[in-house]
Amino acid sequence: MLATQNGVTAVRATALLTRVGAAFARPAGEEAAMSELDRLEAAMNECREMIREAHAATKDLRAAVREARQELRALARDEVAAQIRPEVSRQLEELGERTGEAITAAAQKVIAEFDRFGESLLGKETYWQKASGRRAAARPGTDVMPPGILPGEEEG
Repeated sequence: MLATQNGVTAVRATALLTRVGAAFARPAGEEAAMSELDRLEAAMNECREMIREAHAATKDLRAAVREARQELRALARDEVAAQIRPEVSRQLEELGERTGEAITAAAQKVIAEFDRFGESLLGKETYWQKASGRRAAARPGTDVMPPGILPGEEEG
């Protein structure tokens, strides 16, 4: 429709210029001047109509450009999401696996520590030897005295 209007508009503009040029070339008589004035007014009205049509066409084109940009943004957004989604899923799965492994390792470490501490409490192993890294150290002698006896005194 726009191409047809542009073709019509081009024909109208050419005809208008021809009429305006012819109006200035004729001898100016009173009656001829009135007729030329009427023709110029008609040409002016036709020009105004063509300007209105051009403004309407410009408005339509701007709306079409706006719609095309919105559609392009939506397509780009969908395309980016389609490319990112598998990568994010893969990384999340990998993170889940690593987190699970780390949690399992930490839980095993805590359980082993509690087992060693329990063995120490039961007298099977000296906890302080394992905790300090000196596994072959001998158990220190403990000088535990009953509260009523002072060092150097002996019970009789």
